[in-house]
Amino acid sequence: MVQSVDRALMILDILKQHPKGLGITELALELNVAKSTAHRLVSTLETYDYVTQDRETSRYSLGLKFLEMQQVVMENMDIVAVAHPILEALTEECGEISHLVMRDHFDVVYIDKVESAVSTIRIYSRTGKRAPIYCTAVGKVIAAHFDEPLLQEYVEQAAFQPLTRHTISEPEAFKAALQKVLTDGYAEDNEEHEEGIRCIGAPIFNHLGQVPYAISITGPLARMTDARLQTLIPRLKQAAAAISQNIGYRK
Repeated sequence: MVQSVDRALMILDILKQHPKGLGITELALELNVAKSTAHRLVSTLETYDYVTQDRETSRYSLGLKFLEMQQVVMENMDIVAVAHPILEALTEECGEISHLVMRDHFDVVYIDKVESAVSTIRIYSRTGKRAPIYCTAVGKVIAAHFDEPLLQEYVEQAAFQPLTRHTISEPEAFKAALQKVLTDGYAEDNEEHEEGIRCIGAPIFNHLGQVPYAISITGPLARMTDARLQTLIPRLKQAAAAISQNIGYRK
């Protein structure tokens, strides 16, 4: 291990825990080194914008370079690569199909799907397929996190065409359903998109706290009973939280 690199990384970890910053004396004590050593290390980090110094208080804190680096990491994050192993585990544990979708304007697009080895049902979804927001669990869980102007724009332009006899076809009923989604932390499609198919969806938050993605568990109505959903919902939420964390979301 290169001692100077090790100490520099320790400085970054220490400053991460002190958002109001630390003086050079405090840093030296935390590192258990001489003040001159701490000053050389922090000055080098400051040169590269990893650390910044408040000229009034002389306290050091993390610099803007980390925002730049975070943005690069997030822009290069492959959501499918991150989510796929979690979807595989979810499908294996639950025995039902799992999906990952992303929002594209006012549709959702299926970008990954993991089939169950024990489920033989055939459903609408396939990678690249679009579906409406208003009648899918994944769509509703994304729409529940729209801001008010975007939600109003969606409600005004959505067709609300009934695809089954269970489809929500009234804007006000749809908006009420979204309030329940926010309360419950998940959304449900109970034969609203396809007859005989029941689905639950949970939100994927990005590093900005937005919800551009969602995941779901889908199965036949006969298996997706109310009682079984009570065991599936916590597992779905857990998987969604893991993906969110892996793409940079922090509460």
